[in-house]
Amino acid sequence: MDPIQIMVTNAGLDVLVNAQSGSTDAIKVTSVGITASPFVMAPTLTALPGEFKRIDAVSGESVSANVIHMTAQDSSEDTYEVRGVGLYLEDGTLFAAYGQDTAIFQKLTMSFFVMALDIAFVGSVAGSIEFGDTSFLMPPASETVKGVAEIATQDEVDTGADDTRIVSPLKLKTRLAALAGTINTTIGAAVTSMTDAIATLTGRKIVGGGLASGGGDLSADRTITVTEATAAEITAGTATDKVVTPRRLGPITMLLQQNGFIRFFGFQMAWGRFSAAANATTPVLFAEKFPNACFSAVVSGVTNLGTGSQDNTPAVIGSSITAEGFSVFNADDEADLTCYIAVGF
Repeated sequence: MDPIQIMVTNAGLDVLVNAQSGSTDAIKVTSVGITASPFVMAPTLTALPGEFKRIDAVSGESVSANVIHMTAQDSSEDTYEVRGVGLYLEDGTLFAAYGQDTAIFQKLTMSFFVMALDIAFVGSVAGSIEFGDTSFLMPPASETVKGVAEIATQDEVDTGADDTRIVSPLKLKTRLAALAGTINTTIGAAVTSMTDAIATLTGRKIVGGGLASGGGDLSADRTITVTEATAAEITAGTATDKVVTPRRLGPITMLLQQNGFIRFFGFQMAWGRFSAAANATTPVLFAEKFPNACFSAVVSGVTNLGTGSQDNTPAVIGSSITAEGFSVFNADDEADLTCYIAVGF
């Protein structure tokens, strides 16, 4: 049952304001008046219209900031219907009242009457209200209050939106079983799809071609290999299934200037220009010595065509060739500008 929206009277409001301000103690409800007559709720009420009975066996407790659970019991043999209730304080003040056109409760002869209501107030006032007796209180259960709770139906459990009813182990098991079935079906479909995909992949092969070798089907890790040519294979120049790498050709070092050199793949070539002295031997040093040996050096002189040149050009002295340089003899009577090229390793 949803909480009824009770109306606080003007007199009750005055007492409530004093209690909330600390001027007086908390409000204590000690009795409940009941009526079978419909009436219009108004804050000006000072007594419950048509009240025929007042019950002193009243218990209550705050279950939230604005809701109080109240229980009243009547063990008499009276028979009546209840269409309205009024909450009375210990000094007889009508604190609040509620009424409706249809019956709220009905008591039969010889029956033990227990009226349980959840009463809602506008604003957080429930904490300022006390009851005279709590020995037979049956409040609705909440996260902080022990009390009576309704068991949720299976539909309510499946929907998962109701936060006031409790879930039984059987209904929870039923809900979890349904979820597990859905999850297992989804996982099974995913596993089947993955298995089919793996089977498709393992049926394919990756193999090398051209300069690459190795490979196989995808049932295991595979390696594609590209083989590096050796220095001897590069020199031979016949292999078609090997690759030439910078490591085999290099390092390539060079000095690109008038007197310079270049060295690669073990081969070195040097070049330069110098002035060959007249009728003398001129030593020549390479810009970079050969690591091992210089095989040969040749010169080309620019002969001065003076009266003493006699068409004699500079010439390399073969026995002078070393890894560091060589010597040139010039039989010309004048100095000659000369160029050279040398090779070695």
